[in-house]
Amino acid sequence: MHTEYETLLINVDGPIVEVLLNRPERRNAINFQMVREFNSVLADAKNDDSVRVVTVCGEGKVYSAGHDLTDVRAVAAAVERGERHPEVDPLLPEGLMPCWYFPKPLIAGVHSFVGPEALKTIANFDFVIAASGTRFSYEQSRIRTSAPGGNPLVFLLPMRVWKKLLLLGGWFSAEQALDFHFVQRVVDEADLRAEVRAWAEQLAMMPPRDVQVAKQGIHRQYELMGLADIALVQNRLPSGALEQGGDFWSQVGEAKSGCVRTAVGARDSAADLGISQI
Repeated sequence: MHTEYETLLINVDGPIVEVLLNRPERRNAINFQMVREFNSVLADAKNDDSVRVVTVCGEGKVYSAGHDLTDVRAVAAAVERGERHPEVDPLLPEGLMPCWYFPKPLIAGVHSFVGPEALKTIANFDFVIAASGTRFSYEQSRIRTSAPGGNPLVFLLPMRVWKKLLLLGGWFSAEQALDFHFVQRVVDEADLRAEVRAWAEQLAMMPPRDVQVAKQGIHRQYELMGLADIALVQNRLPSGALEQGGDFWSQVGEAKSGCVRTAVGARDSAADLGISQI
């Protein structure tokens, strides 16, 4: 399978494909190129009978800050002008993310910080291992970009947790994620990749056809319970992101270093940190 990418590092080790998000200088923010490259990795792995498991971790200080906000601003601006942005389809798919339909096991190993788009993405995975101290964030609601979208999180989190994330903007810790069964283990960060590898090796030992049939059957069950319809309808709801978060997006659009960090800091300056945590 293809292993050379600009935003990802790929290591194929027997039946296990190890993926590293590799934009550490941008806190592994998920841009459109990373989406395309990750989908390419999954397509190759799906069609390669020697691959049984795919794992995803993050290089650098954090797992992922979430969406690359400069990309999001460009799409939102085009939509507000009534134009079609050439990258709008990866942002607003006609259904669930491609990783939801990937038939083989997917394991995420996350550390430090998991931003909104990264949180939504790993919600499509089969298992998540978290480093102690990891913060799972959905604080984007403070800039009114919180339309639920086709998001499995509605099935994975308690209703009032989901409401708080969307209505107030909030976050939860690795330990809370374990209580929700959103993650399967919380380990020291130094042990994270070894734990992910151990889970991958266990899954690789299982009969591959049986694993795939079981996974696809479970996913079809959740689609029949309404997840597929949620995706079809909610992905096309307008967010009014630029209109209602104008100052934020103006700061994001400034062509200078640290503009995104400044915008996020201003966004969160009035937030009550005690209330923000689930």
